[in-house]
Amino acid sequence: MNRSKALWSLPVLLLVALSLAACSGPKGPCTVNCGGGGTATVSLTLVSDRPPASPALLSYRVTITQITLTPTVGTASVFTPSVLPVIELMRFQSDSALVGTLLQVPAGDYSSITLSLGSPQITFLNNTSATITNASSFSGTCAVGAICTISPSVSGQPQVSGTPFPITVSANAKFGLGIDFNLSNSITVASGTMTVTFTPATAGTNVLSAFNLPRNSNLTGNQLDLIEDFVGVVSVSGQNVTLTSPTRGTISASTTTNTVFDPDPSGSLCSTPSPSCIVANQVASIDGILNSDGTLSIQEFEPLLNAPKDVVEGTVVAINQSSQSQFTMVTTDKVQAATGSLIGGLNVGDPLTVNIGLNPNGFLVDTKGLMVRQNFNNVYGNFANATTTAAIHPGQTVAVQLTGFTAGTAGVSASSTTDTITLRWSRFTAAPTSQASPAFDVNGIPAYFNITGASFFEVETFLGTPGADGVTNLEGIPDVNAIDDLKSVAIRALYLENTANSAAPVFFAAKVRQH
Repeated sequence: MNRSKALWSLPVLLLVALSLAACSGPKGPCTVNCGGGGTATVSLTLVSDRPPASPALLSYRVTITQITLTPTVGTASVFTPSVLPVIELMRFQSDSALVGTLLQVPAGDYSSITLSLGSPQITFLNNTSATITNASSFSGTCAVGAICTISPSVSGQPQVSGTPFPITVSANAKFGLGIDFNLSNSITVASGTMTVTFTPATAGTNVLSAFNLPRNSNLTGNQLDLIEDFVGVVSVSGQNVTLTSPTRGTISASTTTNTVFDPDPSGSLCSTPSPSCIVANQVASIDGILNSDGTLSIQEFEPLLNAPKDVVEGTVVAINQSSQSQFTMVTTDKVQAATGSLIGGLNVGDPLTVNIGLNPNGFLVDTKGLMVRQNFNNVYGNFANATTTAAIHPGQTVAVQLTGFTAGTAGVSASSTTDTITLRWSRFTAAPTSQASPAFDVNGIPAYFNITGASFFEVETFLGTPGADGVTNLEGIPDVNAIDDLKSVAIRALYLENTANSAAPVFFAAKVRQH
């Protein structure tokens, strides 16, 4: 279906109600923030774009501390979230993050928007040609070929002042604005030092750009954007469903007559799709439609677990070649047991060594309605029902249900044991090379896949009515044949490879975005 979930929920989005800070009007005639002129509702979503080829980014976290709308004349409107939204930018190459709904925006003309960002943390593969001295691995500095983390200080705050600004906000209006974070423009590596800069140094190096919503042609009427793959623990009040995630916060959405219900990857939950699949205290994933009034409607609901358990989702970065039972991944999301959780101190971006226990359950694949098993059973079998790392490849995103956990120390990464592994959705940017609908080819995949970037890979899409179950969501293009080979594409897909790295197709796309 046109949505994929990044493993048990993990980023997905944080619905933040932001309240307007009080302000004093300017001297002389008041033109904005004065009261009496009416207010509007503005919903903000965020995507990321253009990751650098090197270093190869695995996780890029930032916190949004403030949003400032600057009017053409008058005093800026400053919005401060009551809970600081943490955004994992790598997820939003293909997806959209709900930054927040700004209530009571004073009517008037606005020249720019500024996001105040803080606490960046970046985990990456150092595929540059030299050691990076100010990023740490377990050896102290980041050697070539190592997976490393940096928590840099930053200069400036990113601002959008070009298209679509200036904008006019009318009284009682309800509209949406998308923000695009350029990953490459925020990172520089020179003389062995990595720096993060949010203020543009020269023309063309802006970190942020903006666009009007909706941009997705599959949306209609008052629909602004898709907020996909939010995983959390379920609570229910009538038609309203709230999911609470330890990494993403809380999101609330309502079911409709068009809501799709999918069974969990094991087929034991929601085997008969209906609203009765929504059960309090389960762990579930939802895809939501952002409406112009800031509310969310559930497009798709999928239960994942019958109760909260310690589950970590991450991107595989290394396989222990001397063992068929150990691999390393970088954490991208997690769910915690309701009581006695062992992983409270494990954060997005942290490495985790995973050991497959004795007599594990057969591996699962979360297809989210895509007809992978039915139409490509041989490729589906590259992962499904396996029990060793022979089925696991760098670049795959997996969710592991933990049976044991040891916290990391200054010199050693955290480690765990698992008896259940589920394939989830890899998110990456690549270069398209041909279109032969419903499939197309890409190359230049990220270096952490550990396959030469010159290799070509077949991406399978699933055609049908937009928004229907099992249909690939296309954003920025009307169909696969319209992909522009001169522009990169961002993909959310199941990565099903064989031991010879020769599977075709190898990616099964739930989402394809071209800016």
